[in-house]
Amino acid sequence: MLARRRSRNHSSLRHYIVLGVLLLTAGGAVYLIWFSPVFVIQAVEVEGGELAPGVDFDKAVGENLIFYKPDFNLESAPQAAFIEVDKEYLRRTVKFTLGSKERYAIWCIEIKAECFWIDEGGTAFALAPDIKGPLVLRLIRDGSERELSLGSKVLDEDMFGNLKAAFVLLEELDISVQEFRVENLKFREAVAKTNGPTIYFSLQDDPSFGRAVVEQLRGSGEWSAVNYLDLRVPGRAYYSQ
Repeated sequence: MLARRRSRNHSSLRHYIVLGVLLLTAGGAVYLIWFSPVFVIQAVEVEGGELAPGVDFDKAVGENLIFYKPDFNLESAPQAAFIEVDKEYLRRTVKFTLGSKERYAIWCIEIKAECFWIDEGGTAFALAPDIKGPLVLRLIRDGSERELSLGSKVLDEDMFGNLKAAFVLLEELDISVQEFRVENLKFREAVAKTNGPTIYFSLQDDPSFGRAVVEQLRGSGEWSAVNYLDLRVPGRAYYSQ
């Protein structure tokens, strides 16, 4: 009986010791993570910060490194294509890396005399120069009475896709554009004044069918005599000489 009691006492003691160790470990972990300065952010490094001039990156200093999540996103930085956040625990540092968007085209709102760089998705992300003369890059003049701001879409997704298809058509056919206009968004049309005929596009339809028309006119020798080419009706092309 005495041996059994001692065995039970030793077993209970071991349980208490194990429980005590677990509690101490848990308490130490809680203190280490939440209350000690070990995981407090001491420094912030930023690469590409000029792409987000309105963001205060230094607000991260003093936050808990383990649980830190930035309170900003790409909407806060319309010029940035991506934002990476790296946590360096040994240095207690957070590093932000911002990558710039690719400049797809310039979009000018004529009534406001403002031009914006837009990305491949049609989002205005930075102010741009108003370039005059023959175009060496994509520039769209918008005659609509509207306002455009950084972070805004210039067109809805479908119309912008058709606009891009128009530029692809012009570039692949090596047609030099003097001016590209969206006169009034209500009509959902665009006009390209080229070194040859004026070409009319519908922003509601893919203009890729016009490739065969241009190639046929060039092959017959009629292209140089064409005054305008109208691609606003899907699958049909109209032109005058």
